[in-house]
Amino acid sequence: MTSGHQLVALDKKRAALVVLVPAALLLGLTTRTWASGESKDVLSQAVTEVTGGAAAPGVVGLTAVCILALLGLMTGGRLIRAVAAAVIVLASLGALAMTVLVALRPVGTVADAVARELARTTAPSATGTATGWVWLAAGAAALLAVGSALAAVSSRTWGGLSGRYERGDTPASGPRGEVRTTWDELSEGRDPTLRDAPDET
Repeated sequence: MTSGHQLVALDKKRAALVVLVPAALLLGLTTRTWASGESKDVLSQAVTEVTGGAAAPGVVGLTAVCILALLGLMTGGRLIRAVAAAVIVLASLGALAMTVLVALRPVGTVADAVARELARTTAPSATGTATGWVWLAAGAAALLAVGSALAAVSSRTWGGLSGRYERGDTPASGPRGEVRTTWDELSEGRDPTLRDAPDET
């Protein structure tokens, strides 16, 4: 019987797609206006438009972390894959949380942007409205989180760049327990590369 995690297991190519596509979309959307409004401060009464990169700069960084963690999942050994799986899931969830936070508090986003513009430590009163771009970004971030989780689960069945390097933890030993090297086998007239060659039938 097929277990639950095998039903959703992805190969490396599909896992890369479900992570990289929403990640690229999310990065592109951070250049768009996520919130707009006006400050009630006398020094700044013009309409303020806040891009995603300015409203939530951490989203860009966490999305980049997801891409790097994906590389670790696809090329690393068992330990590296385990660490990368945890990193990619946490980073994607962080990016999602930051994006949704901007969508839910556009007034605070505009006020914070005006405070930075005026170099003030306290945010002035302001109005604010979330744009459609931030909701699209939230959707992309949600897809990134789902894709990252699928990639993390699927990575348990993957190998590294080459299965040869994970085949044995220690070199072969002789009858007395001494460690045998490739040079020892060559000295005895045996070809050590034949150990990794497939059996001929």
